[in-house]
Amino acid sequence: MKTSKSLNKIFLHILAWSAFIFYEISVVFFTSGPKQSFWWTYAGYYTLHILLFYANAHLVLYFSSRNKHLLFLLTLLVPLELAFYIQLQFGLENLYNLFRPAPLPVSLNYKFIIGYTWRGIYFIGLSTAYWFVLRTIENTKKIVHLKKQQLDAKEEKLALEKNLVQTQNAYLQAQINPHLLFNTLNFIYNKVQDVSPPASEGVLLLSEVMRHALAPVHADGKTDLHREIEHIEKYIALNQIRFGYPLYFDWQVNKDFHIAHRIPPLVLLTFIENMFHHGDLTNSLQPAKATLYCVGDTLHFQTANKKRRSRQKLGHGIGVQNARTRLDSFYGQTAYTLQIQEDDGHYMVQLKLELA
Repeated sequence: MKTSKSLNKIFLHILAWSAFIFYEISVVFFTSGPKQSFWWTYAGYYTLHILLFYANAHLVLYFSSRNKHLLFLLTLLVPLELAFYIQLQFGLENLYNLFRPAPLPVSLNYKFIIGYTWRGIYFIGLSTAYWFVLRTIENTKKIVHLKKQQLDAKEEKLALEKNLVQTQNAYLQAQINPHLLFNTLNFIYNKVQDVSPPASEGVLLLSEVMRHALAPVHADGKTDLHREIEHIEKYIALNQIRFGYPLYFDWQVNKDFHIAHRIPPLVLLTFIENMFHHGDLTNSLQPAKATLYCVGDTLHFQTANKKRRSRQKLGHGIGVQNARTRLDSFYGQTAYTLQIQEDDGHYMVQLKLELA
């Protein structure tokens, strides 16, 4: 695409110079009458004119406009390029004399200098106009680009404001709903406490699990590790009450860790939930196992369970993928490792992450 644009620009420049040269030669022919001259003399003259034109636009003016001493540089460089242009014209005339049948008298006199000075000023003027056009086009593109950026920023701001309003509404709803939920659970707990102690214990555990899930987190988006462990233990106890048959779940945790250690909330619980939803926890000889311990600032978390045959096709994909996405957002892909091994009958998870 860029190559095509460059070729188009070159073609337009060639076309413009061809038209200009044809115009000047035609004016000379019709005003002064036909003159005997060789085509290669015109080729040499206009080659120098074109070199002066582009040197002035893309070197002198380009460099000067980007310097704070603009007027000083123009006062210095324009006479220098004119003097160089005159010297080249003088050398070209002497070179042509070597090939002319009758050499013309050439002298670097006052008339020669004045004539080519005006000719050089003429092409410098055209070059300056060309440079101003380029600058105008360039500035117009910048203005259009800035306006587009402003429009994009405005649209983004409107989207953020809309999301903020939605978030504020959701926050207000979250302030109301948990209040209603916990009052209702407290009411149910008081009603069934004397009638069914196991049911009241289940309501109490559910209330505490929900309270942890809705509790605010720290500014970094993480929760305290010891609170996350308490949440897991209450969730395990709640599930033990839910089912009418015993569940064999071996939960081992070494609580010898720093009180300031934090992790993303509910990430570990995702793997515990998978064990209850998809695992076979009815075999006392092969109980589900989950272990958690810390070595310095490194957390080690492992789970292992038999798969439930009736739900084998459901898999663990969505919850695990969500957990991996959250871990990536908090730790990148270097501060944690998550390994999952499974076969037809067993599922194992090994998670290691840096807490510091």
